[in-house]
Amino acid sequence: MAVAFVGLAEAKAPYRLGQYYWPTPNPAYLEKGQMEGVLQPTVSGNITSGLFGCVRNSGHRFHEGLDLRAISRDRKNESTDAIYAFDSGVVRYVNSVAGNSSYGRYIVIEHPQIAPGVVTLYAHLRSIGQGIAAGVEVSGGQRIATMGRSAGGYTIPQSRAHLHFELGFWLGSDFQAWYDRHYTSKNEHGSFNGMNIIGLDGWALCGALRRGEAEEVWQFIMSEQIAVEAFVRDTRIPELLRINPQLMHNDVIPADHAGWRIEFTWYGLPTRFKALTSAEMEAYPLEYQVEVLRPDLIEDKYCMDLSKPGAFGGAGARIKNLINRMFL
Repeated sequence: MAVAFVGLAEAKAPYRLGQYYWPTPNPAYLEKGQMEGVLQPTVSGNITSGLFGCVRNSGHRFHEGLDLRAISRDRKNESTDAIYAFDSGVVRYVNSVAGNSSYGRYIVIEHPQIAPGVVTLYAHLRSIGQGIAAGVEVSGGQRIATMGRSAGGYTIPQSRAHLHFELGFWLGSDFQAWYDRHYTSKNEHGSFNGMNIIGLDGWALCGALRRGEAEEVWQFIMSEQIAVEAFVRDTRIPELLRINPQLMHNDVIPADHAGWRIEFTWYGLPTRFKALTSAEMEAYPLEYQVEVLRPDLIEDKYCMDLSKPGAFGGAGARIKNLINRMFL
């Protein structure tokens, strides 16, 4: 695909993706629905390396987003593509200091009309749009930034400037307590640190929206297949569930509440919580136990580590970390 040389003021109107907005000016995905001309691969050159999932280091490294390529550049060969809000929402966080994050400059927007705590993240930005700041309401399709290659701790070459785009669940404001248990470095980003957002499979989502298989993001999330379930012996209510009660399976928590059953997708997104009684938890005496429901969904996902036979409770590192984060 040819790259156009345009000025910053020449951004086109955003393209629609169902009721939402494609976050860049590139029409290729909407026109053809393919990876070529849409994704920005890593130095490997493998186009799939721009996808979500176990797409890097021969499947052993997880990428929690989509890398969308630039199509417009200035005379210095820097990207000038406008970045648009996927949907209307409230800006929750703006990191304007590129060196403070591996994401470089990034923006987090919450979309409560999709569901409370559902956020989009836009990273490696060249610049933040005028007036874009925490607490500001934005419209779907509103220009919020300019695509770039900003990053902290490493360099993205001009030729690979891109938007790193995520959509997922914000885990809540208690993040700092978890962070302090695991890291000694300063947390520069509060509860909107990227580690406190669980991304969903954006490529699958966009495909479902484009093909009309899902009309809404929440419909897609609830249709995702469940790969594993975890039984957690803890009566506390996770902050994620307080933020988004739509994830609750029960209408009410039982009087003899003794634990939880949590359902996870192949990439570790928790999509259902059921409060269990003492009788229902009798078969699960450990602090947490993981059971695989669909081995076929995770057998080739080397980077996910959801289940680990022989480990405590059968939990892989990703599920263990998520449980520890949700039940502080």
